[in-house]
Amino acid sequence: MLRLFLSVDMVGSTEFKARFTGQGSEGWLGIFQTFFTSFPLMAAGQIGMEFLDDDATPAIDVWKVMGDEVVFVTSPTSAEELTSILTALLRTIQLYEERHFQRLPLRLKGTAWLAGFDGQNIEIEIPELSSGTGAHLDFIGPDIDLGFRISKFARPGSLVISLDVLEVVLGAGNADRAALYLMGAEPLKGVMFGRPYPIVWMLEAGERFAFLPWEIEQDPMMAQAAGMAPTPRAELTQTIEDMRHYLRKMHGRERAPVRLG
Repeated sequence: MLRLFLSVDMVGSTEFKARFTGQGSEGWLGIFQTFFTSFPLMAAGQIGMEFLDDDATPAIDVWKVMGDEVVFVTSPTSAEELTSILTALLRTIQLYEERHFQRLPLRLKGTAWLAGFDGQNIEIEIPELSSGTGAHLDFIGPDIDLGFRISKFARPGSLVISLDVLEVVLGAGNADRAALYLMGAEPLKGVMFGRPYPIVWMLEAGERFAFLPWEIEQDPMMAQAAGMAPTPRAELTQTIEDMRHYLRKMHGRERAPVRLG
């Protein structure tokens, strides 16, 4: 089974909370409580609207909350469903910022990655956290770690996606709903035997990066993206094939194409 993990994290939260040093949590606690309660509800609403004309709406659950980050998990049944979930999440990020962060120095960024559980990744039931309505599952493995590695390269108002997610989106019948940007490659600890891993950002098609002027001034990747057009499909496909070729030739590893459903 393949599961899709979606992380949404606050940008600027550490500096914001530091403003209230010596004042306790009263100055910032309500803002974070609102995020952890309202964002999942808003995401569920956007996903419900996305699949309004479908027979069923994908179930998306909160896996865990860590610091200023909420991580969702779901099991998309098709490439089209996965792509629609990602576009709904992007809209949720945009709407939440517009409604709650207009006068606050806070932003949201997202990460999306896939993990399979028929081999190197495992699911663990945590009995202490189980309830009468079902078991609490935790997820462990290298593909889980990958998501948290690439999240370092997420930027406000957009998603950073893994190569597996990229491959699924490129093969979707609604791939034209996604605008994809290859931002270079970065070495990630414990990933691809040290070979730099491609960094891919996603927006909803027709949207532009909504970086603020001072964000662009301080971050070379955001400055680069602000003037970019979406990366051609052929270049993205070649990037995936290059990584597959590298794993096969240099490490004897076969990485089969990702298939959902």
